[in-house]
Amino acid sequence: MDTIINVFGDKANLIWGGVVGGLTYIFGGHWAIFVLFLVLNVVDYVYGVLKAMATNTMSSAKGARGVVKKVSYWVVIALAFGLSCVFVEIGAAVGVDLGFLQLLGWFVLAIYIINEITSILENMVALGVDVPPILLRGLAAAKTAVDTAGNKVVPENGSGREDNDRS
Repeated sequence: MDTIINVFGDKANLIWGGVVGGLTYIFGGHWAIFVLFLVLNVVDYVYGVLKAMATNTMSSAKGARGVVKKVSYWVVIALAFGLSCVFVEIGAAVGVDLGFLQLLGWFVLAIYIINEITSILENMVALGVDVPPILLRGLAAAKTAVDTAGNKVVPENGSGREDNDRS
């Protein structure tokens, strides 16, 4: 019996090691953040379905749009990280330090994580779950802080300068 348990334990460790190694290869050392985002996608979708069932607004078309929306989040995140890598490489080729653009992907991911948590909480509220208002206000404050930090890296006006720096 001990042999079966040891063989199973060894195989489980090997599989888990392969999963973690693969995730680290794909997403880098911060793969757990991407797994968290995936879990939030699934939880938000489930709560969205529960809300639709509770409000009698269930629709396969609406569900399909939800799935497309979640997949689109991943596409936008991949584009944000990809573009930041491309621009950093172009900057290195022409001798301009554009390393700060690596933050672009992280800002996009942070906004989407906040968005997913907010959506989950809003669905919970619609289902009658007592969600502390401080939590909703805290998420709104976090979103504002991330937006503000993002605007310092890449100003909203697109000119590369703050509005009050125009000459």
